Amino acid sequence: MALLAGCGGDDSTDDSTKAAAPAVAAKSTSTIRIANFLYEPDPVTVKAGAKIAIVNEDSAPHTITEEGTSPSFDSDTIVGGKRGSVTFSEPGSFTYLCVFHPTMKGTVTVTR
Repeated sequence: MALLAGCGGDDSTDDSTKAAAPAVAAKSTSTIRIANFLYEPDPVTVKAGAKIAIVNEDSAPHTITEEGTSPSFDSDTIVGGKRGSVTFSEPGSFTYLCVFHPTMKGTVTVTR
């Protein structure tokens, strides 16, 4: 899905009234791909209740697990070459990681 921003419109608007664009725009997705020990896309935005497919293209096992002691979402182990899923239930902004490779991190924003 391609998103177009800033097409057309009136260029005479005072720039001081425009909201600043985020440094990295989150992408809405229905699939998170794991390849080369990275989550793609990152960051992502989904609606609460969305079930996201996860495709592990690495040979190593991975997870998508909310960071913290009581994760609200966890994909369980997805072995190399397999698929899994995770459902994002509550609105908010969350950092997730792979429990096997904690330096692998991603961010998801869940909207209503």
